Amino acid sequence: MACIGNLHRGDDGAGHRVADLLSGEAGAKVIRLQTPAELLNYLTGDIDLLVVVDAMEKFSGAGAIHRLDSIDKLSRTAAWRSTHTMTLPEIIGLAESLNILPPKTIVYGIEGERFEQGSGLSERVEKACISVASEIKNLLRGCGE
Repeated sequence: MACIGNLHRGDDGAGHRVADLLSGEAGAKVIRLQTPAELLNYLTGDIDLLVVVDAMEKFSGAGAIHRLDSIDKLSRTAAWRSTHTMTLPEIIGLAESLNILPPKTIVYGIEGERFEQGSGLSERVEKACISVASEIKNLLRGCGE
């Protein structure tokens, strides 16, 4: 499981908050990344299921959760915020073209409200992080797909 974000930029820290909530969960190997591009360092042939959590730009409502279980659903033009060289959809697409994307990939995008330097998570995003962590726990226990 890859949790992406920047703890010092408001709701961009959503991925790391989910990682905190999953800490110690049986069956969860959680890596914390600052940028989507770092994900490429962890994709090996022995991963059957990849779960990615990242913040995305608000376009429907702060705290909205988008669960994408198909590379086709992960739009290259979606509202993913990135201060980095490549966005998450671009990295997933690159991993797919390099044939290193695991057979099953689920991406959770949590719409953020604020991304200012030094601000914490908004209340809506905190609630969304709790919901995503709960869903991932169920997934790991084999209760959700």
